[in-house]
Amino acid sequence: MDMKLTPWLAILILLASTAITFSKEVVHGFVGSNGIEPYSIVILIFALAYICISLDESGLLSYVAVHVTSRWGRNGRVLLLCFYALSTIMAVITNNDVVVLCLTPIICIFSDTTGADAEPFLIAMFIAANTASMALFIGNPTNIIVAEANDISFLSYSAWMGLPFLGAAVAGIAVLYLTSLRKIPQTIAIDMTIRPRDMLRKIRQAAIGAGILVSCLIALSVSSFFGVAVWIVTLPFGVAMLLVDSAIDIHTSRSTRTLSMIPEPVSVSEPDIQLHEFPAAPQLLAPSSVTAIAEPSDQPKSSGYCKTNLAKLLKRTFLSIIHTAEIRIPTVSAVLRRLPYGIIPFSLGMFIIVESLSQQGWTPRLAWVLKRMCSSPAAAVFIVGAITTLACNVLNNLPMSILFSRALQHPIFAQVDSSSRKGAMFALIIGSNVGANFTLVGSLAGLMFQGIASQKKREIGYFTFMRWCAPVMVAQLATACAILVAELAIVQQ
Repeated sequence: MDMKLTPWLAILILLASTAITFSKEVVHGFVGSNGIEPYSIVILIFALAYICISLDESGLLSYVAVHVTSRWGRNGRVLLLCFYALSTIMAVITNNDVVVLCLTPIICIFSDTTGADAEPFLIAMFIAANTASMALFIGNPTNIIVAEANDISFLSYSAWMGLPFLGAAVAGIAVLYLTSLRKIPQTIAIDMTIRPRDMLRKIRQAAIGAGILVSCLIALSVSSFFGVAVWIVTLPFGVAMLLVDSAIDIHTSRSTRTLSMIPEPVSVSEPDIQLHEFPAAPQLLAPSSVTAIAEPSDQPKSSGYCKTNLAKLLKRTFLSIIHTAEIRIPTVSAVLRRLPYGIIPFSLGMFIIVESLSQQGWTPRLAWVLKRMCSSPAAAVFIVGAITTLACNVLNNLPMSILFSRALQHPIFAQVDSSSRKGAMFALIIGSNVGANFTLVGSLAGLMFQGIASQKKREIGYFTFMRWCAPVMVAQLATACAILVAELAIVQQ
């Protein structure tokens, strides 16, 4: 079964067994509580995703990637560092899913044209994307869940997570560079016929989209001073990008019309309505009869054919609308096809399951266990960081973040001192991001990464991925947690 539908199978089983009720767990799981609002998180993710995917459709992200490859691609080790840096920068200003969507096929194409092994470059890109996603509030849905649940502002989040992100990024590339030296070629033959400028397909949309993204980030920073919900801030920018794409697409399609597009007279035919599709005419009683009586058996048959023709007409109309949209607004159609719709059933389903766990008493039990372990800020940071990193690869980082956010908000855990609570909260963010660098099931981005690589005939199995990423993840987790403990100690003084 598809992973995004699995939570709903569990929900149906729980409903059928009366372990949960629709009016309580299901409704509360959708509406949210304690600062966790599923609908607002989905709106925020889709508004940002539309802006970022639109930038990719314009060719801006591919332009930057090809420019880096053509400029520094002759030395394999330097190129590995460049891909890591490029993925880091892109993940900071967009999010990890967009980086995976954009750079995975580009790296595979680069490998096809040069003959270089794509594996170390793909792993470097993926690790950088998941590490850099912890830098800003909008980098990962898990960041949004924890920050929204604990009322963390955009600026406050960035101030606390900036240094742990930098430490994890440096530790990650250091370990990856040392472990991948034998698989990286010293020199790579670059195809110079591929020019970066050729990748920039829609200059106007690229320029306006970059401006909208920067404006959105600035607005998010300013909104933290006024207490405005982040989804209310990002939604207008997503709608603005949609309107810009639509306007440019419509203007472009109109300007390219010529007189030759005027339809020529054509013969009217109805190929889908054939005479043999209808039942035979009823036998007349006599040549002079005024009325013709159809046989009773003909009536159901005629009705069935009418229903079939109606279904064909509706299908033809729907396909015609889609085809017209792809011609008139191609950018909007392409972006809408690439939006992460799978996150809607998966995230909402996991919200409901976590709400069910809370109602059945599992959240206070987890809060009690964490309270006993978090005896000091340092213990809270390292223990919560390690537990959540492992839990990512059992539950996936999105439901894990929901469950642990609820536990850290519980009155039982509130008995812990404020410094330890804050350390545990930010350690949860570290674990939800770095934990995705352990196995492919740690995040939705990992499953998406494996799928795209497989389409490009690059099979990266679970154990291969773990062999590459486990040493990197351990170094990143230890470094980020150590920096967070140092921050907490400085603030306490």
